[in-house]
Amino acid sequence: MSDELYDEAIIDVVKPETLLCEPCVVKVCHLLYVVLSCPSITLQDLILSDISPRELNFSTPFTLVSYAERRTKVSAFVLYFDTFFTPAGLPIPPSTQVHTVKKGEVSLAELWPVGGKPAQKRRQSLGPSKEKISSFSTGPMGTPTHWKQTIFMLREPFMVSEGSVVVGRFSCRKNETNSRELMVEIHYSVKEEDKSQPGDTIVQIFKVQ
Repeated sequence: MSDELYDEAIIDVVKPETLLCEPCVVKVCHLLYVVLSCPSITLQDLILSDISPRELNFSTPFTLVSYAERRTKVSAFVLYFDTFFTPAGLPIPPSTQVHTVKKGEVSLAELWPVGGKPAQKRRQSLGPSKEKISSFSTGPMGTPTHWKQTIFMLREPFMVSEGSVVVGRFSCRKNETNSRELMVEIHYSVKEEDKSQPGDTIVQIFKVQ
């Protein structure tokens, strides 16, 4: 029974107190502007309005730095996405922070014009208009959503303490035999704060359905 646990990603809710590092971005997609975060990364953009299927495959290096206060076992990587919207569909400045809705917090929906209709003009007293950015996160720090989070359980868990660094590469491609399925390959190694070199590189492949 345990074999499938490590071969397929799990879609479930992760509690924020189980996180051991700050997230990092592995891919930015423009149009709805989706940001995939998988706990420093060179950003690579996907322009969804004119992208080809082959360009949807990507591979990105990542670096994670543990803030665990005591020595703790890492048993999984977690993936989620943040989404940003603007009425004109313009790219979002990289420094834009996503709005995270906390449990019990009331969030008011906004009404935007559709069908090519112009937006309502602002009264002069309100000052010049500004491009409005709305957003939401599917990450562990906010209220759980329909998408939950994607969990990659590790066959070989590892220990970290404060300052431990995990370096690796996150690769994603469409399954050649099932277009509704993704294949994710994660390479990672751990470097303890008191050591000059990282340990052995571990490779694990997952299906995401």
